[in-house]
Amino acid sequence: MLCAFFFKFICMSWIILCAISRSTCFAVSYSGSLDRMLSRIKLGQYCATYSRKIAVIYTSLAWILVLTNYAFLVYSFFFTGGYMDILLAPITTNVNLSHLLFPRIVVFLFCSVYTNAAWIFPHALSFMLATIFTHQYKQLSSRLGKTLEEGDERRVSDSDIEIFRQQHQTISMSVSRTDDFLMFHNAGAFCVQLFNVILFLYDFLFFRSSSDPVVIIMRVFWTFGTVFGLSVTAAGGIMVNHYVSTKLMITAAD
Repeated sequence: MLCAFFFKFICMSWIILCAISRSTCFAVSYSGSLDRMLSRIKLGQYCATYSRKIAVIYTSLAWILVLTNYAFLVYSFFFTGGYMDILLAPITTNVNLSHLLFPRIVVFLFCSVYTNAAWIFPHALSFMLATIFTHQYKQLSSRLGKTLEEGDERRVSDSDIEIFRQQHQTISMSVSRTDDFLMFHNAGAFCVQLFNVILFLYDFLFFRSSSDPVVIIMRVFWTFGTVFGLSVTAAGGIMVNHYVSTKLMITAAD
């Protein structure tokens, strides 16, 4: 019973995260905030090419995770003799059904198609934006370093300093706008996934929910997926904040 309680608690917190992430993405898309922010981002040719390559990589990785989780869910719903029937409540507790195929199909479609996408794709979007901003900061730092090397006595003119300052400020404003409408997703992703990692580790240490090797692999996949999602959320924030805090005026003056 305690093992089932832990599993329900993990699923509940995961669904809460999916609801937060999906609601955030719907709100920023419906309000046009995301579209307006993206239209303000000015990318050079090299940065645009780099961003397209990274977008393909992130999208491919996201779909691999989605399809892998689909495969595990199909097996656990329909080929384990009822391992995931715990998610069918209150149908299994209040309704006497001889066959649970239809409820399993309904719950599977909800869990796999909706919540799985609501978990993975907002992470990909958030980390993609963080990667674009980080690359812009790196390009700006690179141009500043090149200007310093080509200048007399490694000095930069006041006009160049002002140009770099304005470019840095423009990128930082885009970061600030992005943080304004993605902060609920980022905060929810960090807190809920950290909580779920603790629950998964506790579950592995003290409970044995199934002897089916595929189910065990699935739960390991969920654990590493949660750790990976937590790492992506933390890495995106660390990468951007590192460059936001960079003081171009001080660097130029030195």
